[in-house]
Amino acid sequence: MLKKLATCAALVGALALPSAGFAADAVRMIVPFSAGGPTDLIARIIAPSLGEKLGKTVVVENKGGAGGTIGAHLVAEAPPDGNTILLSTSSLILSTGTRSNLPYDPRTALKAVYLLGEVQTMLAVSPKLGVNTLGELIGKAKSSPDGLNYGSTGVGGTMHVGAELLRKAADIPLTHVPYRGAAPALVALIAGDVDLVNADVPVLQPYIKEGRIKGLVIYDTTRSALLPDIPTAKEAGMPALQMTNWYGVLVPAKTPDAVRNTLEAALAKVVREPDIADKLAKAGFSNPQGADAFQARLDRDFAQWLPWLKEANIHTD
Repeated sequence: MLKKLATCAALVGALALPSAGFAADAVRMIVPFSAGGPTDLIARIIAPSLGEKLGKTVVVENKGGAGGTIGAHLVAEAPPDGNTILLSTSSLILSTGTRSNLPYDPRTALKAVYLLGEVQTMLAVSPKLGVNTLGELIGKAKSSPDGLNYGSTGVGGTMHVGAELLRKAADIPLTHVPYRGAAPALVALIAGDVDLVNADVPVLQPYIKEGRIKGLVIYDTTRSALLPDIPTAKEAGMPALQMTNWYGVLVPAKTPDAVRNTLEAALAKVVREPDIADKLAKAGFSNPQGADAFQARLDRDFAQWLPWLKEANIHTD
């Protein structure tokens, strides 16, 4: 797990990139989740170096709530001057498909700047369940009178959708048990109060290594470098289980290209710094991408997940 850094600000560096179009001395990096979570920790890793590159102070602000939509809305309505940026995850896509009353549309209100990387997700179960493979889990669910249950961070989150992918693909009875965050959901899994969860690999890895939970399958076509002994969904006979969680920076849609280009160039330098690259790799990050590739990824994800969420009848209202 990543260590929380003590500071989220950066001093002006001698090698700072030009800050054309930036009107203030500080950049607000909005994290739409609570402090101490994975997104917050990533923000505090990159903020000091980003500040050096921009010649500004970068301040991390946590604006959690409503599945990340409160923070995203704040950025969507911020002045498009590069001084308010969003560090979000795939939840940006999922919240759009599960909340019908959003006061903004991220497809038109936000623009991609830089994809810091994507993280594999995986399925893990309580050792009390007594299963060691995906096939055994499916058999257990079908043979249990009331099926099985799974924990998540709430309706429409990546943990919820990841488990629903399994429910639909395997056609098994699963009951959703929402919690107020990933931490209590994992505590419930370890205690055996829920049977399974889907979550990011680096979040589950320590507990799997300690034997407190059992990892079953990676939701990807390649195995995880962090947990190389766990098979992929394709190897487990269920290739439909595909889901990664990306972490990326976005800005208000009307932000000038010159400002967006400055941010993109700075972030590209940040993720290549050896110390930061090492931290991101240990956190399971891979495949960083520039603005154009990130925007294309967003467009594909919206096209894929919004119809799926509607068909699966996953919504918050």
